[in-house]
Amino acid sequence: MYRRHFHLKERPFQLVPTPSYLFPSRCHQEALGHLTYALETGEGFVEVTGEVGTGKTTLLRTFLEGLDETVSVACIFNPTLNAVELLQSINRDFGIDAASSSRSDLTAALQRFLIENREMGKKALLVIDEAQNLSIEVLEELRLLSNLETTRAKLLQTVLCGQPELGEMLERYELRQLAQRISLACRLQPLSSEETHDYIIHRLKRASLGARGDLFTPRARAQVYRYSGGTPRVINICCDRALLCGYVAGKDRVDVGAVKKAVAELADRPYMDRTLLGRPLPAWGVAVLGVAIVFMAGFLVFGTSLWHPEATQRIPVAATDGAASTAPPATYGLFDLFDEAGVAESVPWGVRRIMGAWGHTLSASELPAIGDPYLLLSAVAAPLGMEVMPMDGDLDRAMAFGLPVLMLFGSGGQGPLAMVFEGAEEHGLLRFQSSKGIVELSKGDADRLWSGRALIACTNPLGFSEVVTERSGLQEVIALESALSRAGFHGVSVDGRFDVETLRAVHALQEAYGILSDGMVGDLTRVALAAALKNGLPGTPERVAAHDRQKGEIP
Repeated sequence: MYRRHFHLKERPFQLVPTPSYLFPSRCHQEALGHLTYALETGEGFVEVTGEVGTGKTTLLRTFLEGLDETVSVACIFNPTLNAVELLQSINRDFGIDAASSSRSDLTAALQRFLIENREMGKKALLVIDEAQNLSIEVLEELRLLSNLETTRAKLLQTVLCGQPELGEMLERYELRQLAQRISLACRLQPLSSEETHDYIIHRLKRASLGARGDLFTPRARAQVYRYSGGTPRVINICCDRALLCGYVAGKDRVDVGAVKKAVAELADRPYMDRTLLGRPLPAWGVAVLGVAIVFMAGFLVFGTSLWHPEATQRIPVAATDGAASTAPPATYGLFDLFDEAGVAESVPWGVRRIMGAWGHTLSASELPAIGDPYLLLSAVAAPLGMEVMPMDGDLDRAMAFGLPVLMLFGSGGQGPLAMVFEGAEEHGLLRFQSSKGIVELSKGDADRLWSGRALIACTNPLGFSEVVTERSGLQEVIALESALSRAGFHGVSVDGRFDVETLRAVHALQEAYGILSDGMVGDLTRVALAAALKNGLPGTPERVAAHDRQKGEIP
């Protein structure tokens, strides 16, 4: 509709993964370099992760398009398969026998092909997209396939590409053997503000009949970044709608007003909430079907007294954002707090409170107009060098870090209600902004209404998101050792060697926060390290010595 008006040969912000439109951001260039290096050196497994919409599939297609006939490729883009179906799909893509339903027959056929392929001087590459959907059984089958090798080289190289949940899966104890075989891992991050500006110009030039990239004014591009947080898919959705709004208004260029109008239109679309979040939202309509079900939940949780007009629950209400009122606590019915105004303010207030806990004071006007809590928190945190970690379904684990947690509740169909948990797990308080003021609830009362979604925003103490292990490079290990030393593990030498002392410190840190003690620094261990740097270790650094005495040796 708008192509002729803006002199475009095609829509520049389509959502299909088109390699020619790949924007060479620093992060994407590094990921392409990792993939190319892994293929050239014969690495067995490579892991590529990133949130929904960060360009993983486009990256893969670009990488695959650059391969020549010396590489035989099998691609799995729908990994909801069992082990036999996976083998059949791999064999089919390689052009070999896939008719059998016997795992041994399929594996034997694959091994024969891989040996013949190697004798012809070719490499074999298996690429699996959306790998976070693989079952434990299938991941174990992939590990077994990695045993197909000669005395000199792996016969099959594998790229696992997926959402951050893939990294969490690989940290599970039963998958430790597979995790140990991943030699290279990279994480796609959202674009920076400057990269977002360049991304928009890049795609417009690709689609323009006159190589014009200035259809969006600088202020319009800045507004797109505020809304999208630098996530390419969200940028595309927003820019496509902004072009339509500009066309309808008869403008020659897309200005900030057109972008704001586009954002306002998109904010009311449930589809956008599901897409932008990066994972399916809990169905608020299923969990809380309107105000009537909220009242029924209250009846079941708090007793029949809530049905009576005179029945109330005493909740202290703070006078300001920081200090509680000295006046006697006001008395409100529980569901007086779930009004439209309170719900609308709770998420922005919660985001500002969490950022304030990390020393970043933000006014309400500084927050981008993003309705989804995860995206809003990410958009605010990313430019400040912070990352957001979903802790869905495990509130105790989220609280164990002693960091502020944004908890999301159903609120009678009005949208997510956000509360911030602050303080130690045993004595902490939940606070949220309601139309009655800042309300405090005990954890015991509040977690009965919890939706199952929780978010932690924290500084990234390492400055990168790759998993750090004994096989990591010099700079990654130095960053880890420096952070451990600052956290109180004074026996760790900052020398770039992942030695026994470094491994002891990592184990002790993991045990201090009750996470899997595997000696690998993944997402949860980074959060634990951020918590230790902010609040100090639970206990003292002598925890390292105690750990050694109890274990006798490093596991």
